[in-house]
Amino acid sequence: MSEQIALPSAVVIALWLNAARSGAVSKTDAANAVEVITEQFGMLSEGPDGTVNSSPWQDLVDVVLQESTPVAVALPVDGDPAGIPSQVLTQIDRDFGVVAISNSALLVKRRGGSWFMIQSTNKVVHHDLNQTRRILLEQIELASKQLSASELTGEQSHIRAALEAFRSIHLPPHLSKRSTDALEMAARVLIVAKGAISDSIAIHSPSLDRSRIAILEKLALESRYVLQSVVTN
Repeated sequence: MSEQIALPSAVVIALWLNAARSGAVSKTDAANAVEVITEQFGMLSEGPDGTVNSSPWQDLVDVVLQESTPVAVALPVDGDPAGIPSQVLTQIDRDFGVVAISNSALLVKRRGGSWFMIQSTNKVVHHDLNQTRRILLEQIELASKQLSASELTGEQSHIRAALEAFRSIHLPPHLSKRSTDALEMAARVLIVAKGAISDSIAIHSPSLDRSRIAILEKLALESRYVLQSVVTN
């Protein structure tokens, strides 16, 4: 898994947890999937005295089933904390994303490399997949027209290599093809947008280059919104 580019771990974890919550998969299957995704035997947490405690992933699934709303996902980046408090952002590896179990509990991967459940008030929101997918498709069409009219130059090999390495793995079996395709499309568009920001340039026009960056950043933003739409049919 580490040699592949995949969906952010928090996205896939949240899909499994919400699948268990809806009854689409068993609690055991969800717990086993989270163990595989995290490559960690259990969920860690800190006690009041600072000691680190471990509990089985089954306990996390049980917590999710008791919540009144599905879990949500945040994919924070510079300039967009996605509802995650700043004091949490300094502690975590943002590349893996964050699972909001509730508005007061987060599952995060700390910079030390382990997944922890932490108590933290947050403002992570639920996104609707149908809406975010529609907006992303509109943005892709608009970006294609705008960028094709610009004289861009750049290196494409890094983007091609990343796209070839991308794999959507460990997804719950109940997901519809429409949902799976939307998530994979968003992941691939995000790879292209992020790569093109750094690997292309409108060399003869500073204003066109600023426009290029703005267009690509908007594509990346809408792609993240789709990936955060983990409450699917």
